[in-house]
Amino acid sequence: MASITDDIVPLNRTEFGYAAVEGLAAGVMQPYVLRFNAPLDEALVRRVLRQLVTIYPKLRAIIEAGPHRYHFRILPDDHVVDQLFDLAYQVDSHINVDDPVALEAWHRRMLNEVVPIERGIGMRVRFVPHPQRAVILFAVPHIFGDGMTMLNLVNQIVRGLNGMPMEPMPIEAPSMIGSIAPEHWWQWPIKLWRAKQYKARESKRLKSLHIQQIPRQHSPNFSTTGLRHHTVSTGTKAMRQAARKLGVTVNTFQVAAIAQTFLEQAPDDPKAAAVIRISVNLRRYYPKSAGHGPLWGNHVGAFLVIEQDPKKALVDRVRSVDALMKEGISRFNRREMCWVYLMEEMLPWLGRTLVGYVGVQMKRKDRFPKISGHATSIGDVSSVINPPDVAVRIDQFMPSVASIALLPALVETDGKLFIPLSWQLSESSVEDVDDFLRRLDQTFERMVAEAEQMPAPEPQAKAA
Repeated sequence: MASITDDIVPLNRTEFGYAAVEGLAAGVMQPYVLRFNAPLDEALVRRVLRQLVTIYPKLRAIIEAGPHRYHFRILPDDHVVDQLFDLAYQVDSHINVDDPVALEAWHRRMLNEVVPIERGIGMRVRFVPHPQRAVILFAVPHIFGDGMTMLNLVNQIVRGLNGMPMEPMPIEAPSMIGSIAPEHWWQWPIKLWRAKQYKARESKRLKSLHIQQIPRQHSPNFSTTGLRHHTVSTGTKAMRQAARKLGVTVNTFQVAAIAQTFLEQAPDDPKAAAVIRISVNLRRYYPKSAGHGPLWGNHVGAFLVIEQDPKKALVDRVRSVDALMKEGISRFNRREMCWVYLMEEMLPWLGRTLVGYVGVQMKRKDRFPKISGHATSIGDVSSVINPPDVAVRIDQFMPSVASIALLPALVETDGKLFIPLSWQLSESSVEDVDDFLRRLDQTFERMVAEAEQMPAPEPQAKAA
């Protein structure tokens, strides 16, 4: 456990990475559009959002230089935070949130907002007091919390708006080594060897493949992040039925559709590959004996799904993706992801300047890892963000996050799959992204139609 002393909190390796690339990538903002089923009183919204800064101390944290490393310093919950909150909170009455184009443009502006993380506070809020369905645009830089943390913050907002007590979110700062370390110390050599061997094989394989991406031109500098709100034409009920027939989860079905859409860009290339990065919640991998709490903050890992052969049949495609996703999770379960992550634990000792310099050189020389996209699935969020049986509920939820690679978020609400998709606008055009989303829609329709023609799976015999 990294020590927390008074108001100073250590950065874990992920948070250090965000601090190091802050200047290069202008922060990694996570703006979430929350549309409610009712009007909201502006004074109540302001009071609840200000209380959120109290219950989650990291929202009033700043990044501060120590003698050798950077750390969080939690600001006292006083008049200075009040002043910073006044800057962070704004009423945008002029935004026509009923116009999808205006809503998307408003969302994108926040996606590109830069928060001064060395001054605070760690959030931005925009409120539209709609007469029937009010909207809150709630945004937090990734350095202060990951997607699971954001979902809980949103849940606390809904609780507060319904007059329910908002639950404090304690600060913990364990080293992320706990999520990758073997159960016993003597297992380190074999686990490190296996993780290193796998990484070497994966790197060698990636170099031999033609990784499919949306049309892209290299830019030596980051510019702004593009954003598209996309509603998939195929409903999630039909996807779920198709996935059940194929014997996979709906998440696997959706990732397979993304991979298929990329692979169809090169139908006759035997070296064509869709390389999809998949996020993993690391909280489940910390040992229970460590006694951690909910671990609000940043605790996310990832693995790659490398899928080939554009001409695979539907069953083969989804089963292949299913096996790759299960193997990726299994490597975390077997504690065989430790090689790269252990190297990353050493980066903070190199210093923010040196790591930032490496990032600048990688961008200029186009050396960032080449992938097709980073798919992050939030699933059906209705019961996660809305406490049960509350009168004021979120009925439209649109998350997003800035990314240096194409990032489709997969969000289900009310039987529909929404894909807020972000990407680097300096590298790929809006037209090319729209073309990808159009083709992805066609892939979903075709995969569901093919699954409908398949015979129903035979019921499994019950155990005696």
